[in-house]
Amino acid sequence: MLGILNIERTLGPPMPRMNVFDAIVGNVAVREFRPDIISEEYLKRILEAARLTQSAKNQQPWTFVVIKDRQMLNKLADLMTGDMDEGIMKKAPMAVAIVGDPVSEFYLFDLGRVTQSMTLAAWELGIGSVIISGPEPPDRENYRVKAGELIGVPKNLEFRELIIFGYPKVKKKVRHKQRKKYQDIVFEERFGASP
Repeated sequence: MLGILNIERTLGPPMPRMNVFDAIVGNVAVREFRPDIISEEYLKRILEAARLTQSAKNQQPWTFVVIKDRQMLNKLADLMTGDMDEGIMKKAPMAVAIVGDPVSEFYLFDLGRVTQSMTLAAWELGIGSVIISGPEPPDRENYRVKAGELIGVPKNLEFRELIIFGYPKVKKKVRHKQRKKYQDIVFEERFGASP
């Protein structure tokens, strides 16, 4: 079993440390990036965080395609014509395609977990991210099929989302997130009962 210390040795010099709660509070979607690509070392760390993420029954129903080629990024953007994601994608320094395996009944839940792991690992390194879902329904499923074909996803797997990773043009300090109130979402013993 690969422990934390072994992961550190595998991935090179010590990395920055951020409290997990602070990372969750501070992490925001970044839609404007500097053009420079993140280092291979940092990219490997983000993907290693994905690899080590928990999954239901340890099925690990995910694979990832790293996309840095400008022509491929533009072709993926062209599949989003007219959607706000198209413009973001056209300027993306790189992206990671999230591919799921529907053999696991929990695969969509697990893809959410692995995506969160990657975005938080990136944030700790000063790298921003945004999840790109493509055109709005009903066009989204057709887009997913075409995008999957474009990047060579086998028929038994599903292209689901793209995550753009890069250095934010502007580093924003989060002071307050608009979220539902604690008492509106947390109940005790029975739904609707105050804690």
